Amino acid sequence: MPAFSLFCKQTDFPMAAPSGEWYHGSDPTFEVTAMFLIGILIVVAILGEIIHRLNPWKKPEPAYEDLVAQIKQTDWYQELSRDQACRYVLDNDPHVEAYYASTYEAKRLLTQEGFQLGLIDYVKQEAAKHAD
Repeated sequence: MPAFSLFCKQTDFPMAAPSGEWYHGSDPTFEVTAMFLIGILIVVAILGEIIHRLNPWKKPEPAYEDLVAQIKQTDWYQELSRDQACRYVLDNDPHVEAYYASTYEAKRLLTQEGFQLGLIDYVKQEAAKHAD
């Protein structure tokens, strides 16, 4: 006799039943409790999402025009605009405008140095093409 079967007989440990048999003999209050807990989790998730979206403590986002004005006042932008070819690219290239097309990108351009360096490199490359 295999060791596990012998252990089960000596300790009254239930042997593996055919599939599905354990489910039919289970306590129905377990199913109700599990469904109740799942329902509570769903309600909490929905309420959390509503509170997150309607957060009264959230600071309002700055206006897009204010962000663009801040970008144009930065040192690196002023330095680029001193060069005639770079100023032409800054004013006329649609790819440059895509760097701050929305408030999200404008905030990134103000705060992330890597994003700023990407724009600076692009403007310098395009200015070199226009200068030739």
